[in-house]
Parts: sequence; C-alpha cells; structure tokens
Amino acid sequence: MLPSITICIMRRLFVAKRLPRLLLHRCIRNMPALPAKVFVDYENQYAHSILSDSLKPYQIVRPSDCLKVASTDTHCDTPPRVLQPVKNAQPAELYADFQSLVQYCARTCVQISEDRFGDFITYYCKELHKFSDEQLLGTLLCLQQLPTPASTKVANYMELWNILDIECCRRIERWPTAQLLLVSDAWYQLGLARIGEFVWLALRRLGRKVRKMPPEQLVQSMFLCNLLRRPVFEMFDFEVNLEQCVQQMTLKELGVMAMGFFKTQTPIRSPQLLQQLYTRLLAQLDNVEDITLVSMLKVLRYSSKLPQVSALNQLLVALQPQVERVSLLTCLHMALLGCELQTCNDKLVERILLRFERELDVTRLKDLERICLVIALFNMNTASGVECRLVDSLPELLRGRIDEILRYPRCYTNCLQFLSMRGVYDVEQLGVALEPRFLRHTYRSGLPGREYFHLDSFAQLLGSEYEGPRLTERQRQQMGKLYTQYIPDRTDTRSKLNSTDRILLEIRDAVGSLLRTTVSLKHVLPHYDRCDAIVGYDRQQQRPVSLNASTCPKDYSGTLLTRQHLLGSKEAPHIETLIIVVAGWNNVIREKERYTGQFAMKLKQLQQLGHKPIVIHWHEWRELETSADRQDFLKRRLCQAANI
Repeated sequence: MLPSITICIMRRLFVAKRLPRLLLHRCIRNMPALPAKVFVDYENQYAHSILSDSLKPYQIVRPSDCLKVASTDTHCDTPPRVLQPVKNAQPAELYADFQSLVQYCARTCVQISEDRFGDFITYYCKELHKFSDEQLLGTLLCLQQLPTPASTKVANYMELWNILDIECCRRIERWPTAQLLLVSDAWYQLGLARIGEFVWLALRRLGRKVRKMPPEQLVQSMFLCNLLRRPVFEMFDFEVNLEQCVQQMTLKELGVMAMGFFKTQTPIRSPQLLQQLYTRLLAQLDNVEDITLVSMLKVLRYSSKLPQVSALNQLLVALQPQVERVSLLTCLHMALLGCELQTCNDKLVERILLRFERELDVTRLKDLERICLVIALFNMNTASGVECRLVDSLPELLRGRIDEILRYPRCYTNCLQFLSMRGVYDVEQLGVALEPRFLRHTYRSGLPGREYFHLDSFAQLLGSEYEGPRLTERQRQQMGKLYTQYIPDRTDTRSKLNSTDRILLEIRDAVGSLLRTTVSLKHVLPHYDRCDAIVGYDRQQQRPVSLNASTCPKDYSGTLLTRQHLLGSKEAPHIETLIIVVAGWNNVIREKERYTGQFAMKLKQLQQLGHKPIVIHWHEWRELETSADRQDFLKRRLCQAANI
C-alpha cells in the first residue's frame, strides 16, 4: 500500500490534469498563502505611491486630473446622443458625449461592453486620430472611471484601449519626455501598461535620453522598467546618471531605482555607486520601510563583488537589531544578502532562524525553500541549535503543504536537496520527488534541473534504505553531459580555464611528477560540476596504482564512480583511491573556518563511496612559490591521507 503523502500527491496530480484551475483556488493551510504576483503588484503600488506623494515634479496622473472628467449632473438616464447614429461629429462633441457615457456607466455600474453602445464606440474609435493630445489623454483617464470590466478583452472596452494604444504610439516621436511619462503613468494606472505597446515603445525612446535626465525623470523611467521587467537599450546609462545624482534622491527613491535594476537583471558595476548605496542604507537603517529595504538588499546582493565584502559585513552587523522590527520576508532577504559572496554573519542568521522558528506555520513554501538554502549554504552550527530544530521539523511540515507543493513543485524539490545537505531526509518524500509523474509535473518539458541530479545521487548513496523510483539511465547521461563542466585541458579551446581549473592542472602535474605516474581528472561525483584529480595508491607496495580503463565509465556519463569503477580487479583494502579536491574561494565561508554545505556534502559523499578526499585550498597552493615547495607540500598531504 502506498504511503499517505504519495497517495495524496498522486491523486491531486490525477485531478489536476482534468481540473487545472483547481489548485489555483484551494489551500489546505489555515492561513492564506500570499501569491507571488500579489506581492509584486503591491510592490509596484508602493513604488508608485513614492512618486505620487513626492513634492518633486513627477509626471503622475493625480486624482484631481481624473475628477475633471466627472460631471456634477446627477441624472441617471442614458445619454441620448450615445444611442443615436453618429455622423460628422466634431472631436469636441464626441469627447463630451464619451464623458457623458462614462459618467452614466460609473453611476449605474453599467458595463460599457453592452451592445447598445457598440455603434457609438466604433465611430468614436474611428475618429480618435483627430483628437488633440489633451482629448486623447482625457479619454485614457475616462477609462479609469468605468466599472471594472470582466476582462480586458470584452467588446467595446478592448476596441477602445486598443485604438488608444495605437494612436498613442503614433505620437511618441513628437511628444516630449514629460508627456511620454504622463501618458505612460495613465496606462499604468489603468492596469494596461504591460498589455499594450505604448509604454514599451515610449520607454525605448526615453532610453536615448537617460544620461541627461533630471533625478525625477530618471526615477520614473526606472519605475517603468521595473513595471515591464524589460531593460531599455543600455541600462548602464541609468547607472551613470544615478552615480551623479544619488545624493539628490531620498532613500525611497533609491529603493525604486534598486527595484528596476533587480527586475531587469542589471547589476550595478560601479564600486563608487555601490559604496554610496551601502552608506545611505546604513545611515537610515532604523527608519527604512520594508519594501525599500528589500529592494536595496536585493540589488546589493546581486551586484556586490569581492571589493564590497567589507561594506557587506558592516551592513550585516547593523542589520541585527532590525530582525524583530521588520517583516519575515525582509528577514529572509537579510539572510540571503551574503549568499552570493559566501559571507555570513552567524549572529544575524541565528536571530533570523529563531524568528522563522516562531512563525514557521505561516511561512510560504517559497520562503521555506530560501531559508533552507541559507541553512544549507552557510553550514552553521549555532549555540541555540535552532538550525537543527528547523530542518528536523520541515519534513513533517511539508506533509501539510500538498497544494503548495503541487503549485510550486520546484520549491519542494529544492527544499529536499537543501535538507539533504544537512543530513536530513524523508525516504517517502524523496520517492515522491523522483516519481516519474511528479517529475513530469515539475518539469513539463526538457531535462529536469540540477537538484534532481543531486536527489537521485543522494538516493543511490542511501543504498538499501531507499527502494523508491529513480531517474532513468538516459536522464542521468543527459545530465552528466549538460550539468558537469568540461574536464580542464590546456589544449582544449572549448572552455576557458578559470583559476580553480589552473590550480587543479598544476596539482595534477605536480602529483604526477612526484609519484611518476599519470594522474586522471574525473567527475567522481557527476552531480557536482567540477572534476577532481584521482590517485590510486598501494599502501603495501608503496607505489601508485593506475586506474582500470576497462571498468571506468566514459567521462560525462553521469555515473557515480565507486572504487570498483576506478580499480576494477585491482580493488583491495590496502589500495586507496585518493581524490584531490580543490577548495576554491566560493567553497569556503568567508572569514570562517568551515566549508559551504554543498562542499561539505561532497566530501562526505566521497567517503561514502570509499574514497579518501584530500582538500587543497586555493590560497595555500598559491602561497607555494617554487616547484620544490609544492612537491613537499603534496608529499605531506598524500602521506597523511594514505597512512604511509
């Protein structure tokens, strides 16, 4: 008999194929899950409120502008001219009639899509090209006064906004920047900015002028980029201008700029600008609002490189007193801030984990996934033990999130991968993730993601403890080809060697010279993208042992390489398989004496396969200046590992 969670998920998958909308409306949790799109809309509304509340001359459609189209007339009869055949009406007359129609619909909650208005709307759209700029904008504002239509595609309404969009696009080249921004704002407030073409085309024209824009136009243009999530021709121009006028902006305005950089996937490259953002945020940290803080944290995480580590550490320290003041989502982004640079403030993360522990039941699955990443990556062991309590409680918690799991299956599989890095797993839930129907639900087309490569390998290393479904041999082979990097070769032009690759090649050559043997580079654990150097050593005869080419699978096959694979018939207890692993700067938590969770798991899995890993840190290898120093260093490490 199938376990309970497996039955539940498979039944839901069966129903979901027939009722695809079902999962969008049901939730088995007591508290409502906050959909990501709702948060994005609220984020946009907050950013827009910053512009509309400012005393600066932002080109915003104010409520007073919309009130101008309303009449003081209180009668509720249908405007007679709207229901009669229209012929040879002047734009001013048509515009006045349209205003009357909008007032009637607004007062009586009548939809403009009714058939009786069809002839008038058709003629109105036909004559729209004759309207002045003010009448065109007024028509756009009038649409905001209408009762909310059932869809943007209903009759009359769709015809109106579609022709308005076309006519606005025709006038882009002759409209000045202020008019482009004002009309774009009207489209945003109507809720059609991303559907129509005008805002995007206007933004492309504005992109030519970004370097010379005053601060308020720069911020509003970036708001539009954030809204569309599309960069203009050269986003670097935003950075150049921002660096010049950053001190003229409030922190909230900088938050709007940060949203735009992040949503268009544009990192800030100027170290001077990044430092100014760090300084401004640190100075106002006690009063900054959540959305502004999250936006700043996102862009700083996305943009910061090694030169910003000092400023990043300073900010991490300053964030500690803010943990209880801000929302749980903001706390999550505090915890994520140092992830890209493997920089961790243990006290800050511990405080955040304690906050998550208290509010675990109301935490979204998406946020559980990200906090699991923090716990796994930073590989922490706190004094309070909160990280252990959290990861131990999550498998049972996930059993109550079936609807969320089906809605966001990749969050679920990522959670399982991150938990496995802490040695926490649930065999039943692992089987659910690897079940072919769930896998097809998670990745409807194409190859499953790298987390499946990790989960399948983890399941294999569990041995007889796990008897559930696995990836197919073909899927593993495809993953081996796609997800593992090329084995570095100085003569191969397919890939450029990075510093870790060059160190690995230097170590391979030095070990080969020391032992007078050929040292192979292999993906012993193919679910990790980098390969390692392999040395077979016979402790009894005190000599190296060559690998068995006949039993060793081909490179990029996706196979976990056991001792049997590497040694074949030579496999014996007195023969060691030494795996030389280079610990690059991104495998170690900065300024801490511990590895990242993924690297620590790699070393553990090598030991599970019977290998002996030898870790060589990139910085200690670089400190060895001569070949003699390097050979002495390697000799000590090899002797220590092989007990010779």
